[in-house]
Amino acid sequence: MGAVSSRLGVAASTLRTWERRYGIGPSHRTHGGHRRYTERDITRVELVRRMVSRGVSAQDAARVARHLDRDDLAAALRGETGHTAQVETDDLLDSLLAAATASDETRLQQLVAGVLESSSVLEAWRDVLSPALGRLTQESSRGNLDRDALSLTLRTVLDALLAVRGPSAPPAQGGLKPQVLLATFTEESQALPFVAWAAALAQADVVLRVIGPDIGPREVLDLAWRLSPSVVVLWNAPGDSAGIVRHHVENGGRAAFIRATPGWPDELRIRYGTEAPEVAADVGTAVRKVLDRVR
Repeated sequence: MGAVSSRLGVAASTLRTWERRYGIGPSHRTHGGHRRYTERDITRVELVRRMVSRGVSAQDAARVARHLDRDDLAAALRGETGHTAQVETDDLLDSLLAAATASDETRLQQLVAGVLESSSVLEAWRDVLSPALGRLTQESSRGNLDRDALSLTLRTVLDALLAVRGPSAPPAQGGLKPQVLLATFTEESQALPFVAWAAALAQADVVLRVIGPDIGPREVLDLAWRLSPSVVVLWNAPGDSAGIVRHHVENGGRAAFIRATPGWPDELRIRYGTEAPEVAADVGTAVRKVLDRVR
């Protein structure tokens, strides 16, 4: 399953869901009883992925894919391939814009859920969600989009990302302490890149603890001492956090600290440790920096 996930860019959890709910999964059994994907299975999954990315529900896409034989599957996939990836992305962006303009909450939820189901969080954020939100924000600032419609879209994306991320303080996973402690000093509704960052880490099976804005920098540092994570991320922390971080490091704290703030035109600006300069980054870069420390 891992190989198919990497090959098609579909999260392993999504592959398991499609198999369990819709019967789209591996059909070959080895002599040892293990199930393996055949090339036809992979073609079927790829067709479902592309249909879902264009706004078709996973259930309907699976129903179509299940009833196609080998030749029809290949023909359907060739038809889908006739649209370049950029065209598919542009179609999705246009669909999101249209749904937002119409304040069509159900359609927005379907589109956002579809792109997160058919792609990894990082791909969905990079290719669709972040560009769409950028365009919608511009349209709103120009007076071409009602602010309530923009707020609806932001809330829809936030809810979908939070669903992927899971609870902020999940039950202990086999006694494991969090590998990463993420603290935001602004409401998550105002920190979507931070939420996408956390969701992508959760999708990569990183054990997280997420702290909201009701806790100050000193309390976060106390948690860092107690939980001993490998990485502590401080999002939009107040100015005095730098001295607190320095004190933690100078007194033997082992966690690597990343301080991040919203950036423009980049998604965010990050600073590693206490002395490194602030650099522009995107969510993908931020995720890779954390993964390099915990793996």
